[in-house]
Amino acid sequence: MQDASTHIAVIDIGRTNKKLLLYDLKLNPVDGAYATIADIPHGNENHEPIDATAAWFLNALADMAASHRIANITITTYGGAFVCLDEQGRVALPPLSGSTDPGEDVQASFDALIGDPRRIQRRMATPRMPFLSVMARGIHYVKERYPELFARTRTLINLPQYYGYLLTGQTGNERTYMGTHTALWDFERMDWSEVRERLGVEALIPPTLSRAWEVLGTLTPQVARKTGLAPEVRVTMGIHDSNAAMVPFLIKQPEDFMLVSTGSMCVVMHPEPGVRFREEDLGEMVYYNLNAFDGVFKTALFVAGLEFDIYMGLLGGRHDRQDPPDIDPELLADILGRREEFILPAIVPFGMYLNSPARLVEGDQVYPLGDVFSGKGPRFLDDYERSCALLTLSMALHTRKAMERAGHAPGMPVIIEGGFSHNALYTRLIASLAPESPVMLTGLKEASAFGAALLGLAAHEGVSPHRLAERFTLTTTRVPPFELPNLRAYVETFERRTQG
Repeated sequence: MQDASTHIAVIDIGRTNKKLLLYDLKLNPVDGAYATIADIPHGNENHEPIDATAAWFLNALADMAASHRIANITITTYGGAFVCLDEQGRVALPPLSGSTDPGEDVQASFDALIGDPRRIQRRMATPRMPFLSVMARGIHYVKERYPELFARTRTLINLPQYYGYLLTGQTGNERTYMGTHTALWDFERMDWSEVRERLGVEALIPPTLSRAWEVLGTLTPQVARKTGLAPEVRVTMGIHDSNAAMVPFLIKQPEDFMLVSTGSMCVVMHPEPGVRFREEDLGEMVYYNLNAFDGVFKTALFVAGLEFDIYMGLLGGRHDRQDPPDIDPELLADILGRREEFILPAIVPFGMYLNSPARLVEGDQVYPLGDVFSGKGPRFLDDYERSCALLTLSMALHTRKAMERAGHAPGMPVIIEGGFSHNALYTRLIASLAPESPVMLTGLKEASAFGAALLGLAAHEGVSPHRLAERFTLTTTRVPPFELPNLRAYVETFERRTQG
């Protein structure tokens, strides 16, 4: 029997984890479906699993439609991904994942095409990210790799709008996605960048940038039949996931703040009045996002959950356990006082320590990660609790660096959300590393999905999202810091170690 009340459905597409979440009109979570769908390896490339993802969420929508009345669907995905459509609206060429390594030749030819990377970072707020994380580089790659197939392309759309297209048959474009490490948006002019023309794709990308809560269209008859949803169900334009996570805070947080959104990636975001790169930011993994309300926020990010899971898998193989140990202040004080043991970033060269290969340090001995996985390594790996403390400390110090890059200042409130918000050692270390700032946990369980639901509700009611401020409450819990007199000295040693 179907619930007579009205609901907003959110399709939340992560790199691997996919979610379909249902919210009522009071923005309470009602139901959810989850799937793990990874990129598809194909030779030297990784392809977006768009067919498997679409098949999953259509089936999940059908299941939910049997028991819930859905009025609106909104979509949020990670950044940098696009799909090429031919004249018949079919996928024209393989949708490349941002994890694909294009090779040095493509990197060099792209740099020659767009010009000085530092200028591109200043004007387009896009750093020289590795792989195909920058959308413009991905477009350049497919033009070089698949020239005949690319020649069939008539429309180039972002990933959220592609899934919206599958639901509605309509194509569109949206500002937060185009303003997130694409190199296609000029933040100085607040208009399309010269890179779009240099790539020769100005006729392919839908030129009008809609707001994330505007309606893309209603369901096609085929989708309505397959899912059992009413044909008048509306689908919004969709939104970039980090931007979606920021939406409720931009609406409800009146003072300056910094959001630390944790998961496979740790994304640190700080709203600012304009794009202002410091000299030391250039060449680093620092950029700006165009937010849902015409503003910008400075962003720094690194691979967090993935690296944490790799090390925990290593420890699990040694100790036959992967549970989080209880916090041991004496153990932590001993590690900080000795300043001889470190887990240094980074396994993936994507973050604040681009020139620091992952390695473990014990005194004067340095162990590259490859040696560790071949059975060598420091003695502290034999101590599960000590290793977990060192690993969490490494994650916290990488976060501290990202906070610094994103513009954190003493006294600025810090809000932590996502998977690492459940790691008490991590959150208390962040509080200890920013002792003059209130560090808080948010009551939002899925910030990106909640922000997307808020936009779906705005579309459903035909109002600005700011008009919905009274519909929800942002609860926070203050995180107490540790008393760690040797923490600053450990940070300084950690920084020196990453440099040599």
